[in-house]
Amino acid sequence: MGRAFCCLIVYLAFAIRVLAQDLPTASAGVEIIVDDTAAAAITLQRIDRADSDIVIDGHVDEALWSEQAVLGDYRVIEPDTLAVPTYPTELRVLYTDRGLYVAAVMKQPEHTLVRRHAPRDSFDVNRDTVALNVDSSGSGRYGYWFTLALGDGQMDGTVLPERQYSRDWDGAWYGATQQTATGWSAEFFIPWSQMAMPKEDGIRRINLYTSRKVAHLNERYGWPALPRSQPRFMSLWQPLQLGGVNPRQQWSLFPYVSTTFNRVGHNRSKAGLDLFWRPSTNFQATATLNPDFGSVESDDVDVNLTSQETFFPEKRLFFLEGQDVFSTTSRADGGGPNRFSLINTRRIGGRPGAPGLPSGVSLSRRDSLQPADLEAAAKATGQIGRIRYGVLGAIEDDTDFTADDGNVYTQSGRDFGALRMIYEDSINATYRGIGFASTVVNRESSDTVVHAADFKYLSERGQWNIEGQYLISDSDQNGAGTGATLDVEYAPVQGQKHSILFTEFESGFDVNDFGFQARDDLRFVNYNGEWIKSGLTRVRDLKLGGFLAYGENQAGLQIRGGAGVNLEVNRNNRHKVFASAAFFPERWEDRESFGNGTFQINDRWRVETSYETDTSRPLSVAVKLDYDGQDLYGGSIRTWGGLTWQPRADLALTVGVSYTDIDGWLLQQEGQDFTTFTGTRWQPDLAMDFYPSATQQFRVVLQWVGIRAFEDRFFALQSDPGQLIEGNKPIGPSDDFSISTLNFQVRYRWQIAPLSDLFVVYTKGDARRPDLLGFSDLLQESWQDPLADQLVVKLRYRFGS
Repeated sequence: MGRAFCCLIVYLAFAIRVLAQDLPTASAGVEIIVDDTAAAAITLQRIDRADSDIVIDGHVDEALWSEQAVLGDYRVIEPDTLAVPTYPTELRVLYTDRGLYVAAVMKQPEHTLVRRHAPRDSFDVNRDTVALNVDSSGSGRYGYWFTLALGDGQMDGTVLPERQYSRDWDGAWYGATQQTATGWSAEFFIPWSQMAMPKEDGIRRINLYTSRKVAHLNERYGWPALPRSQPRFMSLWQPLQLGGVNPRQQWSLFPYVSTTFNRVGHNRSKAGLDLFWRPSTNFQATATLNPDFGSVESDDVDVNLTSQETFFPEKRLFFLEGQDVFSTTSRADGGGPNRFSLINTRRIGGRPGAPGLPSGVSLSRRDSLQPADLEAAAKATGQIGRIRYGVLGAIEDDTDFTADDGNVYTQSGRDFGALRMIYEDSINATYRGIGFASTVVNRESSDTVVHAADFKYLSERGQWNIEGQYLISDSDQNGAGTGATLDVEYAPVQGQKHSILFTEFESGFDVNDFGFQARDDLRFVNYNGEWIKSGLTRVRDLKLGGFLAYGENQAGLQIRGGAGVNLEVNRNNRHKVFASAAFFPERWEDRESFGNGTFQINDRWRVETSYETDTSRPLSVAVKLDYDGQDLYGGSIRTWGGLTWQPRADLALTVGVSYTDIDGWLLQQEGQDFTTFTGTRWQPDLAMDFYPSATQQFRVVLQWVGIRAFEDRFFALQSDPGQLIEGNKPIGPSDDFSISTLNFQVRYRWQIAPLSDLFVVYTKGDARRPDLLGFSDLLQESWQDPLADQLVVKLRYRFGS
């Protein structure tokens, strides 16, 4: 195994050497260097008559625009050649006491334009876009991004130093686009009231970054020219000086009414109110009364038989607003086993847990999966000088469960609270921050409190990016524990990055009542390296990555570890090739027995390769093949294929299907008994989107996972820790099983005005593990007898200043 892994690395290195022999075409023989010195501030003139003179319709034809200077020395940043763009971009900016106005005129041949509609905040669609990033702090501490796609599609979110983007925010801003004889144009209006800003008297500074995506070339232009291959980003945005920006008090009310017609439960109607109040630029208070967090959006299907919890992102507007101040680590936006967040607002209104039941009494699966209702929640965020802060509280209602004995049992609701403070400056650094956070969750049976201290440092030239946190948890149920993380990132030159992540969690350390944490009892170190090369002749660009990892529990047993490499090549025809290989040595497994001991698993391989055609074309295709070794023997081979067909700007069809052949799937059964399985897994995915207009969407989604697993070999854990010893099947029924998980949704959304929507959503969902059935029978049972089958009609409208 080790020899084969070394051969693979040598092969990839040789391939990269061959590809890198060609010098960059755009700047042959010249090293690409990003200017990492701060630009001089541009002073904007305040316009008093813009509110009545400019109509946000995408036509940049008002006289005021012609009076403004053209800004922006755009360069190609994807790939990071920094070449002069093929198509010019003209940017104009002005402001009033109400907000920021931005116009972009983009030259481009008409036949090359890629106009496509997509859901809000959708990055899965390759189309022509223009993006505006605003650092409203003026000091590189926090900001917002706003994107318009040709056809009026909107995307927005928040950004933290240095390039920590999030889509978990929706603002009430205005934008429109128009196709022109020479390309297309866009207009933005961003009200000051939508952005947190420090309190300033006299001259105020904000920083600006803009980019433009040219889909048919698969290129992005940026001003300032800041490619992803260089470490500094937010701290190098273009400074703008403004005078007389002290917005008046702002408020917004979001009343809603909703009705749920439930075919497998009770119908219900609700009404409630969300309130947003910003009395000054540096403070905002929000509250919600009788909120309805009903199912107008659904999560992707998930089949998880492991001890590791699946993370689902937040989608509720109230909790998304101002969420960035509560972040203590960039790991909160990451993936995989290193994901960690002190505050995961999906816990609020989640499943409350089963109530105490008499012996022999149980709940139906439908009842056990119901979420808790919220009575009220409130949040306040603000800034005083160099200190930002946030306070959050939420109260759940009691939840009633009907058991199989016909009686109703009640689980008391939980109370959630969070406090966050962070001090930020840039003394002898690009960014320095030190913060404190506390969370509390009150249950009827136990309370949990977590305290955290965190810091972040970015060096003056951006080469060093260091962040860490130390946490203490204390729970009446699980006891006390401590945890710490330290992340060090070093970028010596553009296109090269090294990072090391350290983690230490004591046994008993647990933030999962309010946060998200994969496990406790862990000492872990993880190295990641990345090298990017662009401007080649044989390929457009390539990216090589690698990792090394080692982890053990407090008993000194190795429970994690591995090494791997990956290569991504973007070809000149805009097709993408990806390949990766990883080797994981034998180690101990202390979680998948679900509390019944620690056992050893063998070394294994994971190999993946994929190919994707040009996504700017009306028809694009992607295929993937991967192999994942199992714990004791065998492995799973998964093949996946998908296509996206977009014959018109307002219509898109996506179809994907994966088939997995499984051999040696190890699952714990009862106590210290384990069974390996052979089996198959089918997962079709279908989505159809139709847009009668840019503000209306009709969407149909079908996701289904079907699994058939057959018992193969039988093992027992006879010592702890120890080896799994193969033996005869224990007395009892067959371990064969099936799984069927279904998500079907038909959704109509009409955006009446910014943050004002009408939803009509039909949802059918199921998750079951019956005896062994054929795939057609599994799908039929889930369709005919689902756990959820409901129609929701919801109207939300924004009133405000």
